[in-house]
Amino acid sequence: MSTANRTEQDVLQDLSDEERALLKRVLEIERARLHVRAADLTDDLVGAVKEILP
Repeated sequence: MSTANRTEQDVLQDLSDEERALLKRVLEIERARLHVRAADLTDDLVGAVKEILP
C-alpha cells in the first residue's frame, strides 16, 4: 500500500499496542492541557494527529 493512499484507519491499525497506548496518552494530555473537559474535541484532536502522522 502506498503511503499517499493510506487512510487514518490504516495508520491506526498498523500501530503496535505500545504505540496506541502512547497515542492515547498524548491525546489525554492534550485534552487536559486545553482545559476543556466538557467539550468533545475528538475531531480537533484527530485532525491534529493527522497533521503529524506520515
